[in-house]
Amino acid sequence: MNELEKYLEKESERLKNNKAPEELNERLRVALEQTPPRRKNKAPKWIAVAAAIMLLSFVSYNYNAFAYFGKKLLGYDELMTETLAQLNEEGGGQSIEKKVILSDGTELYLDALLTDENQSILYYTVKNSKGVVEESYFDRLRGSWTKAFATYGTSSKNEEGTEIKGIQAFEAVSPFAKELTLEYRYNEGTEQEEITFPYNPKLAMQTELKQSIRKKVHVDQGTIRFDSITATPSRTTIQAKVNVNNFDRIQLGGGGVQLLANGEPVELTGSSSKSAIFGQDIEIYFDRLPAKIDTLEIVVDKFVGYQTLNEAIAVSGDDDQSEEIHGKELIIRKIEKTMEGIQVTIATEQDVLLEGVSIQTKGKSTPLHTTLRADLLDGENGETYSERVLLFNTDDLPDTLSIEGMHYAKSYGEHIQLIDKKKTVEGN
Repeated sequence: MNELEKYLEKESERLKNNKAPEELNERLRVALEQTPPRRKNKAPKWIAVAAAIMLLSFVSYNYNAFAYFGKKLLGYDELMTETLAQLNEEGGGQSIEKKVILSDGTELYLDALLTDENQSILYYTVKNSKGVVEESYFDRLRGSWTKAFATYGTSSKNEEGTEIKGIQAFEAVSPFAKELTLEYRYNEGTEQEEITFPYNPKLAMQTELKQSIRKKVHVDQGTIRFDSITATPSRTTIQAKVNVNNFDRIQLGGGGVQLLANGEPVELTGSSSKSAIFGQDIEIYFDRLPAKIDTLEIVVDKFVGYQTLNEAIAVSGDDDQSEEIHGKELIIRKIEKTMEGIQVTIATEQDVLLEGVSIQTKGKSTPLHTTLRADLLDGENGETYSERVLLFNTDDLPDTLSIEGMHYAKSYGEHIQLIDKKKTVEGN
């Protein structure tokens, strides 16, 4: 018996002892029943032998994938979004089942990993019968062509305080990685460890939509260039380049950008940005797209804008003096003389930042020295206000408060069409 015959006999015996899940058998049976009969073609024997070897190798390599299909994670229900819960029902991802014991006896379990082109999601459990402390820090996943840093996470502790269930998201991992190493810290970040586990890129979820955009939208102080959209089962990511002078003057980021599928908004889940040449690279994250898409479009509903004001407001000295500037409310809370100088407490809507602020007394102008404090407060009307304490280097109480301009969340209403099947049908 040659080596090939020995290998085939050994693999045949191993496969006889393996039993596929009943659910898989049923799905395969239904699929075969729905497949139309095909005409038989005669092929040379050497092709049949080669095909048998390839099929045997495929079954041997992917049997774990078949076995995991339909397996659901337990204990993560309250942590999962609706999309993650649906993917869990579908049995997506791969099992890890790795365990490590930390220096204090705490047990860290890596339960499963869900990956696609947009992100990687790790499911983990922390146990200690003496009590667990939420002090583990996950830094990144490392592997071939992979440095996937942690992005966001959530966790919950049981009533006894002995177990934590957690979900930690990372950047996407490379399809060339065959194993991954998790770098993490614990004991208030003083101890650093790592754990390596096998990774099967064949179990990564498939990308549902990937499209280049390359279209610009002009805003008050620059441009937004939308580069691409990538939709996967776990989320939808829009990549863009922002070259806007006042982009970071208010805390809006990409939060005013909408994605409409079939005319309905896809839920915005977050955004991120990083410095780049000639601006900033931003990513805007949305939930999973619907299964059927007739229309898909990006709407720049709101983005940072700028308005020149050159306003001079006479101050009365009374508390809570309310003024309207370019449709935005300004409240002068308090003006007082202190040892450091004149302090003026103002409140504006959360998405407003004033620029070029100064005070005048008998014709003498004093520019803003510094902002001592900034707080977010809830108003009586349910609006959120940003309250700031401004310091001016003078001992003279002001007659007027001058403002050169303001940065604010401006409505633009610009549309970029990505998919319009209805228009295509009408055109035909």
